[in-house]
Amino acid sequence: MKHVVLSATALALIAPAIPALAQTAAPAPAASAAPATTAALEGLDAYIETARQTWQVPGMSIAIVKDGKIVYSRGFGVREEGKPGKIDADTVFAIGSTTKAFTAAALGMLVDEKKIAWDGAVHDYMPSFEMDDPYVTRHATVRDLLSHRTGVVTNGNLWYGSGFDRKEIIRRMRFQTESLGFRNQFQYQNEMFIVAGEVVSSVAGISYDRFIASRIFEPLGMRRSYTSITELKGLANVATPHVLVDGRMVPIGYRMIDNVGGAGVINSTARDMAQWVRLQLGGGMFEGKQLIAPATLAEMHTGQIVPRGGASATFKFSEYGLAWGIQEYRGQKVVAHTGAIDGMQSVVAMIPERKLGVVVLTNGLRTMLPTAVEMRVLDAFLGGPVTDHSAVLKKASDDAARVAREKTPPPPATVSAPTLPLDRYVGTYASAMLGDIAITVADGKLVLARPVESAVLDHVDKDKFKALWNSPGQATIFGQTPVGFTFGSAGQITALELGGDRFARK
Repeated sequence: MKHVVLSATALALIAPAIPALAQTAAPAPAASAAPATTAALEGLDAYIETARQTWQVPGMSIAIVKDGKIVYSRGFGVREEGKPGKIDADTVFAIGSTTKAFTAAALGMLVDEKKIAWDGAVHDYMPSFEMDDPYVTRHATVRDLLSHRTGVVTNGNLWYGSGFDRKEIIRRMRFQTESLGFRNQFQYQNEMFIVAGEVVSSVAGISYDRFIASRIFEPLGMRRSYTSITELKGLANVATPHVLVDGRMVPIGYRMIDNVGGAGVINSTARDMAQWVRLQLGGGMFEGKQLIAPATLAEMHTGQIVPRGGASATFKFSEYGLAWGIQEYRGQKVVAHTGAIDGMQSVVAMIPERKLGVVVLTNGLRTMLPTAVEMRVLDAFLGGPVTDHSAVLKKASDDAARVAREKTPPPPATVSAPTLPLDRYVGTYASAMLGDIAITVADGKLVLARPVESAVLDHVDKDKFKALWNSPGQATIFGQTPVGFTFGSAGQITALELGGDRFARK
């Protein structure tokens, strides 16, 4: 199976439910009698602010829904590090993979209208859908797309920094040859949600973006929610993404990710997302209007496949539904999903039986702050002992970082020079799935360029290099990506490998 270049953090656009916590948190106490809302909220402000500072996140916004009402909505910190603009409940953030549930809801509406079926073949609704395996092409269903069970190994390079639009990404997916076995196991897959979004467009006859705006944002009164960063230009009260560089949070620009469509394109606010949670907890009804049939919504909240290693001392079961993770926590069914993209992280979590939901949006990457706050809220409303999840997760995070540093092998005592002079590596390298990479030389080093990203190649040994990405967002998500060159029998360069992806020399 090929090595996937995209890191675990990138996959959280990218990450199902709350998997990291399942590996790190202490066993949870059982729930006791639920406290009143006022009592549950006591001390929450101070906890959140302390946690925010602990994780060095510039700002965050949170909203809590209980019994059909928004009972808490607040902002903490600033929109951009070093500037005075404060975060509030109406500050816009990128929500990453929590977009996926909107895509499932859009398809659910089409199920209600009998225009599609959960088990209808994707190829019937969108004939341009084609995979390398003809059987998968013919038999993959809407349900398969939304539950990450097509068996196709994800490859973020197909959309992240590729410059391809949604249609071109879908066309190139036919070259994804690696498979884990159709419906055999869970494989988190952003590209399949791009397909899912375009199924909405194909069946409804309007763009995915317009469908989401007209059928979800507008009826729910989500007036500060958008499906493109182009709509944020000139808009007031927008959070700036940040990444950790040399121990401090640094602001970066928003990434143009319109091409990721149904997988993670939405930008929204805590207050707007609270309306979305009210719909979910209200059985598909919002302020007297049934937007999604109760049975359709219930199907989205029902497990379809079990991810490997999902259960733990904290969660007695862990499943994945239709764009939602489903887990047990303290005897309660939790329906949740996280999200992340350059400089932003989010979580939406609900306990349907308790009519409880929480939204956490942050403008910092590679932290467990959203999960820590989410779990603190669930604990407070379930009653009984409250765990300092922020402290538990921070220690686990620091310990993991220390172990990783200790396991990092030292540089080789002697480094062999590249086989050829650097100018002999210059050229264009091509992949049917991922497009072209150009290699040039600048200031005595090789430079790699994709349509939307570039990197300096730091020499490691002989014909092995590390791609040091020029964009802070790319560098944070991808890290230092291994690059290697392979040679033919005549000593000529035949290919470049970026991570596990092969590009043949033209």
